[in-house]
Amino acid sequence: MNGKKTYRKMGKSMNENRKFRNHISVVLEQTAGVLAAIAVLVVTQLLEHLDEILKADLSFLTEKGALIVPGVILLLAAAVIAQVLVWRKTYISIEDNAVVIEKGSVNKQKNTIGIRNISNINLEQNLIEMLFGTCKVKLDTNSRSTADSTDVKILLKKTDALWFRQEVARRIEAAGSLPGLQKPENEAGRGQECAEEQNGAVRPAEKQNGAVRPAEDEEYDVRADLGDVLRHGIFSISAVSVVIFILALAGTVFSMVETVRNADLLGTAAGGAAGIAVAALIALSSLWDTVKDFVRYYDFRAKRREDKIYIQYGFFKKVEYTIPVDKIQALKIRQSMVARIGRRYMAEIINVGMGDDQEEKNSFLILYCAENELRHQLRLLLPEYADTPDIRTEQMPASVWAAWSIPFGIFAACTFAAAAAAAFVVPEKYIRFLWSGAAVVPVLTLLCMLLRYRTAGTGADRRILKTAGGYFGRQYLCVPFRNIQYVEFSSNPAARATGISRGTMHLLASSADAAQGIPYSGREKEEMIKERMLVF
Repeated sequence: MNGKKTYRKMGKSMNENRKFRNHISVVLEQTAGVLAAIAVLVVTQLLEHLDEILKADLSFLTEKGALIVPGVILLLAAAVIAQVLVWRKTYISIEDNAVVIEKGSVNKQKNTIGIRNISNINLEQNLIEMLFGTCKVKLDTNSRSTADSTDVKILLKKTDALWFRQEVARRIEAAGSLPGLQKPENEAGRGQECAEEQNGAVRPAEKQNGAVRPAEDEEYDVRADLGDVLRHGIFSISAVSVVIFILALAGTVFSMVETVRNADLLGTAAGGAAGIAVAALIALSSLWDTVKDFVRYYDFRAKRREDKIYIQYGFFKKVEYTIPVDKIQALKIRQSMVARIGRRYMAEIINVGMGDDQEEKNSFLILYCAENELRHQLRLLLPEYADTPDIRTEQMPASVWAAWSIPFGIFAACTFAAAAAAAFVVPEKYIRFLWSGAAVVPVLTLLCMLLRYRTAGTGADRRILKTAGGYFGRQYLCVPFRNIQYVEFSSNPAARATGISRGTMHLLASSADAAQGIPYSGREKEEMIKERMLVF
């Protein structure tokens, strides 16, 4: 009861005064970020010149310490004051059909984002924000010009953030969003299921301030336990990261052993500290790249309610995504090398607005699981793509080797020409290694070409184009024909002679996902893609 009273009171006050600022703790976060960047820069420079610093006369530090300490304090105070001024002159407001951001006092800026152009409303909470009880609201729009950056980031109290997200969502619905994807015939019963959920089969959504939002304790369609997250982490392990970690760890140990064995331990410790630190950082970075998925997707949960998908996960950083289905441009089904061996699959989505920030590069929908579980979760969360695992992809025609022979021949010739030129300047004792490397590179390239030939392919049904690609791992991309903005096909002389071509389709997404390749295929498949783009 108290929670409901508090929420109504907060909603009322914010409606009376729609212009508001970020939470004051944003000053601490941004100042801490600046200080951390300065600290990393200073420590890096100190490590690089540690040997020289230890040999130098540092008496000036004690003599001028009375000036250095106040100087540091002054710089810190200036950074805090600058952030406070920015915070004080930044306002966010919700008008009838827009979100308005006002910045500056002398040079004022006013950015207006139409409600109907907002594609995603996501919440994010890191450790500092958990301590302060705040939450970051992130808004993305449909615009390709801003597809590589989050359009609006607002730091608010958690209750205010929930209200803001819900109010924007309510106004989007009131303005009338675009219709969702055409559902396949075998999923026509989904509307009835949603009606049953709203009539009490599943806990009903709460209504607040005239808007409908899922209850916080509502049951999720998919919820991963610790075993599921650990399994996902295992199948997500990158073989490259493991190799880099082992090499970096070996380099760190070797540097430490050489430092200890050296007679002049004190002098070499200073000289080798930078090398050891760099190797250790590389090792830790690659180790984190290997195990990060074990903690990133802690308590992963997802649900589909009407035309939106709700996703939550995180331990050190909690995120909540609200994804309108009509903004989803494509579905990715991935397999790492380990997952390909274990026959496990995971799914990601490409949608307008998401994929811009680094943490959103992988917009997960389904964690690694067996194929039958993948089908089941797709039916629950994204029935519009439920049939995509059944679409077969045809391997590229054998004539692709003729098309590949031209670029491979040019590459091999350039490799040997570069080796021949380097032989004139490389010492004679290294000539053998030079030519060995020149011979190995084309062989490795041929191996990659063979792996790609066995992996890549193209398939389609009446609605969706499906492509496959990869080398050691594999990725399937499933794109409704109507979501392809435009497509380009090209072929070199050998490909034209054999009647094949490859293409590039362009989607409304961030730059990392906007252009997607179509493997070599016959001209009949090229014509089919062009025709179905026009129909759908």
